[in-house]
Amino acid sequence: MSVDLDSYNTVAERIVEFLEKYPTGSLQRVGELQFVSYAGADWVIYTAAAYRTPDDLRPGYGTAWERVPGTTNFTKGSEIQNAETSAWGRAIIAIGAADTRKGIASSDEVKLAIARQEALPPREWVKEAEKKSTADEVLSVWREAKTKGAVVAVLDQIAALGLQRRQMEEAATANPATGEVIDPAAPTDPNWNVTAIGTPAPEGGDAA
Repeated sequence: MSVDLDSYNTVAERIVEFLEKYPTGSLQRVGELQFVSYAGADWVIYTAAAYRTPDDLRPGYGTAWERVPGTTNFTKGSEIQNAETSAWGRAIIAIGAADTRKGIASSDEVKLAIARQEALPPREWVKEAEKKSTADEVLSVWREAKTKGAVVAVLDQIAALGLQRRQMEEAATANPATGEVIDPAAPTDPNWNVTAIGTPAPEGGDAA
């Protein structure tokens, strides 16, 4: 999905608006930088305050974080600066000192977010599905892969794996005397319908 960066204001534009409204205003860091680990990555957190006047008792606050080390050409080597810029933009918005009709996020922030996404390695959907132990867990992977545009061949492989998991679950709950399934766990998603080779059914219909 393409994003029109022109539909967002830059932080520089917000600073101009801020200083036009509050000529004695300033942007200050709040507290110390924070370094945290989250979802297997390290991040730096920056919080900024936008003061309308030197004695402003209710400044606006904005917080942003950036991955350390940076994963893109925009962030590597300037992680703190990028987090600072994003935090400034949000602090200015917090006191209503800039136009929000173009959104809360600044174009600087959106640009960084896009760059981070593009730097991520492609998801290995089939390998993720293979690590799941139940059909419903495989279904969750299949649903997410479909939402995020995985190719049909990948969806077919996940669906086939889900079908195998379902058959194993049904076999495990079968009555040993009659072979009848006692309590099969029916799929929870109406689209989770596969043929013998595991092809997902089209939206609103059954598999061919």
